[in-house]
Amino acid sequence: MSNLFIPYLQAVGRGEKLKRDLSYEEAKDALRLILRREASDVQAGAFLIAQRVKGEAVDEINGMVDVMREEFMVRIRPQVENLLDIACPYNGKNRTAQLAPAVAFTLVAAGIPVVLHGGEGVPTKPGITPGAVLWELSIPTHLTARHVQHQIEKVGFGFFDMAQYSPSWVSLLPMRRQFGLRTVCNTIEKLFNPADAPYQISGFFHANYIERIRSTQTGTQQSWMIKGEEGSIETAAGRRTPIYGSLAGDTLTLSPKDVGLAERERIEVEPTPAKHAAINIDVINGVSAPATDQVALTAGTILSLLGVCSSVPAGYDQAKQLLVTGRVNKTYQKIASG
Repeated sequence: MSNLFIPYLQAVGRGEKLKRDLSYEEAKDALRLILRREASDVQAGAFLIAQRVKGEAVDEINGMVDVMREEFMVRIRPQVENLLDIACPYNGKNRTAQLAPAVAFTLVAAGIPVVLHGGEGVPTKPGITPGAVLWELSIPTHLTARHVQHQIEKVGFGFFDMAQYSPSWVSLLPMRRQFGLRTVCNTIEKLFNPADAPYQISGFFHANYIERIRSTQTGTQQSWMIKGEEGSIETAAGRRTPIYGSLAGDTLTLSPKDVGLAERERIEVEPTPAKHAAINIDVINGVSAPATDQVALTAGTILSLLGVCSSVPAGYDQAKQLLVTGRVNKTYQKIASG
């Protein structure tokens, strides 16, 4: 037990009238004590749950992200232009298709280098993660930092596993699994941006929460949060999808009807990585199906946000063309061959 940690517990855990948000520096120190194991597991668990009940503040998120990036992470800096950090929920998806790999390959085929990051066994749900799907697609997911950087520079894509970039973060998983609840950990891990990418697309779920924390995004030039399927990045057909820039008022509401996708089609799949990988393969091969439309819409939206295309419809058309003409398949083969 650390006496140094008790004031942080008292700050977030007191009653309605006395509880308060931590300052930026306090938040840094609180997470530092947790990751150094100077706070006991009991103290750390009580803090994370009390903070969840209180609600996470912007300074708390910024402080925790920054101390992670400064002291507890291996970061890479690939020598490529316009690198995009795609930040999906680390606990994956358990109701709809995990299509982030196909989205990433489509963007790479369009000339945008991409880094994905994550891990396995992250609470609160046993979801299918991008890493699990990539593994089924014969894409290495446990590379060292040096090899991830090399892959991005060589083929325009890399996956950075949290076990490689931060063993300290992985050490919190056994405790986190005992809560059965989301904590600030689920929020900040999406914002780690371990490759210092200038652009970032992250997936979140609760609109009110996004509005409050939009300024915490970590792309070094520009970032957006997408309220996609299951809080991930996928923009579904027939469903209006809000997209939040880092500045208040910088919000786009995507209407799939603008590209002729008016009918809502939820892409459900058995919760096994192999089944999700099979759907990604169909998309990569340009098979005409709802999943292909969803990937084209998501990738096309991102291309428009990055200024590669003049509009979402133009981005959708370009992404669809890359898929049906085999360009994405060629990109995937290149990535898989390393």
